[in-house]
Amino acid sequence: MAMSFLVTACSDMNPQSKPPEDKADKRKLGFGSIAGEDLLTFGGPKKNTGSGPTLNVNQYLWKASLETLEFMPLVSADSVGGVILTDWHSTAAAPNERFKVSVYIHGSVLRADALKVIVHKQVRGVNGQWVQSNTSMQVATDLENIILSKARALRVKDTKPS
Repeated sequence: MAMSFLVTACSDMNPQSKPPEDKADKRKLGFGSIAGEDLLTFGGPKKNTGSGPTLNVNQYLWKASLETLEFMPLVSADSVGGVILTDWHSTAAAPNERFKVSVYIHGSVLRADALKVIVHKQVRGVNGQWVQSNTSMQVATDLENIILSKARALRVKDTKPS
């Protein structure tokens, strides 16, 4: 069984190609190394598909999420992983409360179960420190509904003939 694994693993190698001779050639061809560049080298030329990272999430959910949360400062927006994280935000109307939102988009289909919103809330305590507080699940559900409505509207707009 081990022999068949080795034969299969080496079947893609080109016997006419020479291994790279110096560090620059190794890096250029995409070879890796273990325990430093001069020791054990493994791998082979990387296959280039000609494109960079692709959007693995529904484009309408992604865009609608960013539009919905545009009033909040963003900490991270990873379109490949489908994660949007905001920083804390408070309004002038309620300066002793602040919110932080995490949005997770799973899959490339525009469906309600492809979207998950989590809202974190903190309130300013007596000593001025921010203290974690419970937030209603309805706040997250309302945000999800707003995002889904915007995403559907964006899809309809894109599918209408010009």
